Amino acid sequence: MKNGRVLIKSTFPILLLAAASLLLSHCSKSTDPFSIEDKQTSNNESTQESTTNELDDIGTSILNSSPISGSPGRVTGALDDRYSCDGTTIVFSNVSADNSSGTVTLTFPPDGCADKKGNVRKGSIVIAWSGGRWFKVGSVHSVTLIDYSINDVAISGSQTEKCIAFKALPLSVTWTIKSSHKATWPDGSSATRNVNKTRKWDHTATEDTYTVTNGTSSNYSAEGTNRHGRTFKVYITSPLVYLGSCAKANKVFIPVKGEKVITVIGSTGTTKSLTIDFGNGSCDNTYTVTSGTTVRILTAKNDSSGD
Repeated sequence: MKNGRVLIKSTFPILLLAAASLLLSHCSKSTDPFSIEDKQTSNNESTQESTTNELDDIGTSILNSSPISGSPGRVTGALDDRYSCDGTTIVFSNVSADNSSGTVTLTFPPDGCADKKGNVRKGSIVIAWSGGRWFKVGSVHSVTLIDYSINDVAISGSQTEKCIAFKALPLSVTWTIKSSHKATWPDGSSATRNVNKTRKWDHTATEDTYTVTNGTSSNYSAEGTNRHGRTFKVYITSPLVYLGSCAKANKVFIPVKGEKVITVIGSTGTTKSLTIDFGNGSCDNTYTVTSGTTVRILTAKNDSSGD
């Protein structure tokens, strides 16, 4: 089928892990020496990182639900509750005869679509692929956002993923991911983020494990400008590991282990680093942020404030 329009009315499990509204809660006592900007820096990083993960998931999920030739209105594969609202559409176009290339556009209804966790998505996501399906070595798919937002945080820009490794038994797929995004909060503040990272998915009968490391051509995983106008870089110093079982059983969408360092350049040119440690594998919503000699344990929550 060269063109097909699909109306999604059913819900399915989430294929991967992150929701783009994942922010961080923190202690607000005035005596806390951990600065507000330190907290907001770690919050903003989590928000934008989860946006990248969300788009990874959506791209793979939609591409795994290709239209059935000769059967308008049907798709193959499992989709989830993010697309379950009446009025959400998926339109395939320019699909090659062997399904090795094409474009698919996911459009949410004008009032948005709320998933089971209350995250509301609006706008459109356009996914173009070439070189074969998402698991074929050498294949590339790009994700472009059009008037897209989640929980009133507007996200613009694009993302490109390339498959660089595949193994059938046990299933293992590795991608390089590069993206350039801008997030704009309801108060008008904004942040930019360019991503350069590698992501590996290992699947067994009992677990889905996702491992994220720095990009193949750099020693960092992201760089950009935060909401305070400060430039930053993110270095993954120990691979970030996500578990599918945590998302399903405990609603945990942050890494269960791993460490990254955020280096921020201040207005006077001074450099400050925050170390974020996700622990040793426990399935929970807490992690540790270290700034100089100050250490804080923070907890993840869903919010649209960005603070």
